[in-house]
Amino acid sequence: MKPPQAMTERAAGVKSAVRVLDVLEFFARTMEPATLARLCTELDMPKSSGHALMETLRQQGYLYWLGKHHGYYPTRRWRDQGEAITRHDPILSMASESLHHISSETGETAILAKREENHVLYLEVVEPDRTLRFSAYAGQIKPMHSAASGRALLALIDSDERNKVLRQLKLVAYSDRTVTDMNRLKQVIEEGEAAGYHVAIGEYQSDTTAIAVGFRFGTECYALLVGGPTQRLEGHIDEIGRMLIARTAQLAG
Repeated sequence: MKPPQAMTERAAGVKSAVRVLDVLEFFARTMEPATLARLCTELDMPKSSGHALMETLRQQGYLYWLGKHHGYYPTRRWRDQGEAITRHDPILSMASESLHHISSETGETAILAKREENHVLYLEVVEPDRTLRFSAYAGQIKPMHSAASGRALLALIDSDERNKVLRQLKLVAYSDRTVTDMNRLKQVIEEGEAAGYHVAIGEYQSDTTAIAVGFRFGTECYALLVGGPTQRLEGHIDEIGRMLIARTAQLAG
C-alpha cells in the first residue's frame, strides 16, 4: 500500500527543509566555497536535487556563484536575516543582560535553556574569555537526565507530567557519574527542588560542573545555568546557585 499523498508530500517537504539547514551548517563548518560535486558528496544528495536546491538558494539571494572551479558560497543575507530575528527575540531581549552579568560575575559560561519536549535546548550562550571553559552553543540540544538544566526544567512541571516525561527518557551513561537509575534521578530532582538549584558534576562531561535554576515565563519552562571546569566551581556551587535564584526571580517577575 502506498502512503497517503499528503504524508508523502509532508515527508518530502521536511527532507527539503533539512537539506537547506545542512547546506548552511556545511558552510559554517568549512568556511570556504564549495562546488556542486563536493556539496552533493558531503551532504549525500543526488546531483539533480543538489543542483535544484543550490540554484533555488542562489535565486533567492542566499548563495552566489564564484565560477565552476570554486562553486557556491553564502551571501550575508543569512546573517542579516538571523540578526533581525535575534534582535527581536522576546526571551533573548529579556535575558541577555542577565546572562552577561552572570558570566562576568562568575568568570564562567552562562546559558539560557528551554525545555523542548523531552530535551534541553540552549537558546543563548555567553562564554568567558578563557581558554579552559564550559563550551556550548546556541541551538545545542542536551539530554534532560544528565544536565543540571534538564533537572531544573523537570522540577517546574507537576509530578504527573514529570513522571510521563521521565518514562520517555533514555538514561544513557555519558560518564561514570551519570545518573542512570530512575529512582535515583527522581531523588536528585527532589534534592535540587529543596535546595533551590540543581547541580550536575561530571555527568555529561567528566571534568565539568553545571548549576541551574528553572523559571517560568508565560506558559513555557526556562532555566539559567552556569557551567565551568569542576576544579574552578567546587567551593562556589552554593554561591552561584543563590545568584541564579535571584536572577531567575527577576526574569520571572
